[in-house]
Amino acid sequence: MNSDKKMYLYSGLAIALSVVAYVVITRKKKLDTDPSANEVKPDVITTTGDEISNEQAVIDPTIAEIIKLPLAQAKAQMLGKNIYSKVDNVNPRQTPYVNNGWLVNNGVGGRITQKDTLIGVVTDVVNDKGLLKNNSGSIYKWLKVKPSPEAIKQIKDDSSILIGTKTDSFYVREDVIKLK
Repeated sequence: MNSDKKMYLYSGLAIALSVVAYVVITRKKKLDTDPSANEVKPDVITTTGDEISNEQAVIDPTIAEIIKLPLAQAKAQMLGKNIYSKVDNVNPRQTPYVNNGWLVNNGVGGRITQKDTLIGVVTDVVNDKGLLKNNSGSIYKWLKVKPSPEAIKQIKDDSSILIGTKTDSFYVREDVIKLK
């Protein structure tokens, strides 16, 4: 009986030492490799600290010309136009600024998940509530939209049942849209 206890004790110690050795060896290998090689680096960091792709940062040329105009003229040019998503996962907002807070968030509850989706018809154009600026130094413009059924479907499919969605109208920022 005494030899059985020793065998279990030594077997347990051998297993424990093997696990410790494995952890130490694999940790050392991870530290030896370049950690930045596995990182996905953002293309552009906005003034809000958001990370966006180059595709999103480059404004559609037609939109860029309109956005450069004074607000009243930009509004006159955009009202009634159909706009489309130029990137995947557009995050429509209830108000014309970005607030990604954990408890208080101004998202509508879901995203327009597919590129080239008809977002809807522009009903208003406003400046960013926090006066944040885009890469060219102009204040971001937000477009208030009467959403299309396709956009509403994608938002609802992407939303959490607990949060719900608010889709009677919403805002999208100038850098996520295009005209066709």
